[in-house]
Amino acid sequence: MSQRINILYIMDHFQGTGGTERHLTYLVEHLSREQFQCVIVVLDLAPNRWVDQIRAAGIPVIHVPVLREYAPAALLRALQISRLIRLHKVDIVQTFQQKSDTYGATVARLSGVRHIISSKRDTGELKKPRHYRANRLLAGLFERVIVVADSIGDLVVSKEEIPRCRIIRIYNGVDTAQFVPPTMQQRIAARERLGFTDGEFVVGMVARFRPEKGHDTLLAGALAAAQGIPGLRILAVGGGPLLEDFRSRFRQQCAERRVQLLDDAADVMAYLHAMDVGCLLPNANEGFSNSVLEKMAVGLPLIVTDVGGNAEAVTDGENGLVIPPRDVEAFRRALLTLYSEPARRLRMGQRSRELVEEKFTLQRMCGEHAMLYDSLMRHSVG
Repeated sequence: MSQRINILYIMDHFQGTGGTERHLTYLVEHLSREQFQCVIVVLDLAPNRWVDQIRAAGIPVIHVPVLREYAPAALLRALQISRLIRLHKVDIVQTFQQKSDTYGATVARLSGVRHIISSKRDTGELKKPRHYRANRLLAGLFERVIVVADSIGDLVVSKEEIPRCRIIRIYNGVDTAQFVPPTMQQRIAARERLGFTDGEFVVGMVARFRPEKGHDTLLAGALAAAQGIPGLRILAVGGGPLLEDFRSRFRQQCAERRVQLLDDAADVMAYLHAMDVGCLLPNANEGFSNSVLEKMAVGLPLIVTDVGGNAEAVTDGENGLVIPPRDVEAFRRALLTLYSEPARRLRMGQRSRELVEEKFTLQRMCGEHAMLYDSLMRHSVG
């Protein structure tokens, strides 16, 4: 199509630390400016580096505060969103998160938007029964529902009664030019900055310290494995509401430098380059992790729990090991296995990088979104 397609993205919250925020940043920055004009509306916005990055690229991020979608003030905010839709001549609205899927999508439809897309990015354990009832009631608003993994698609079909024909799976993508395997010098420098020696075995996780992310499994399993891995070091990066609680609980190990529990980092590369094994051990509410893809891109073998799309990124025995959630003993065994088989660990890391290049590039992710947007518009013209 010769005319640019105008897309409005609506999000519940944009706090700058989650996978959805990173995903949308990558998407709007890499979509063709000649084909697409993007605007983002956020219902709960806090200053953060991702929003600064998006705005620096010339893409508007507009805060339309909506606390309760059924309160009288929400009607005035709905009128504001409706005016934005008309001002930007929006062709497609894409919603992220629960409030946007109900309130945002309803406003879009009442404002005359024909093409409305929902993005489902996790397994939905944090949703309440009323959310599922609302989603089933409003399912007809959505022409397509993007899911980040086949396992998420299955849940959306069964729990929200979205017809299978409306589901389209688009995996997340990672920038393979930015996230690359380290040189030997980069690896040594990264480990020296963190106080690790070359002979130590570093297992790492990058995730917010929240109940569903599985830091209990990481720390309990790794400390148990330390009996068979004398040089084991644990590196967990992510900040979050439970960080200080974990630091308090594992204060002795932190003082011994066996465990490092670190705040959120703007650049995770130096931490990834210091690791021998990467992991992500959620027990619930996972989607298709950008953090897993970044570890794969730098050539790490992975240990992940079989939650969300983890097992679609990590093939058990090929580029890592997949274990049940909350299984401390399984994690301990997996660590001992990878520690004791360095040649296998190397092959798994190489395969991680190959899989990213084959299936999970940023270019592929953005290209599949672009094809979806273009197909919707062509269909409406036809």
